[in-house]
Amino acid sequence: MTVGSVEPFAIENEGEADAYLRDLLSHREFRSMDEVRIRAGKYIKDAHLKDYFINQATELVKTQSS
Repeated sequence: MTVGSVEPFAIENEGEADAYLRDLLSHREFRSMDEVRIRAGKYIKDAHLKDYFINQATELVKTQSS
């Protein structure tokens, strides 16, 4: 049996970004914009998608901390 190459994890579209944010922000210890920016830098290559991810997170963090 051969094993194919394993691709590194990446967020490549808005749907993936939304799902990842919901999961990330469901954990209190990761519910900060610093953590969101770290994850965006690590997992998102596209600048527009990175902006979308950070903007969505900003709104979600505001509503979850209220």
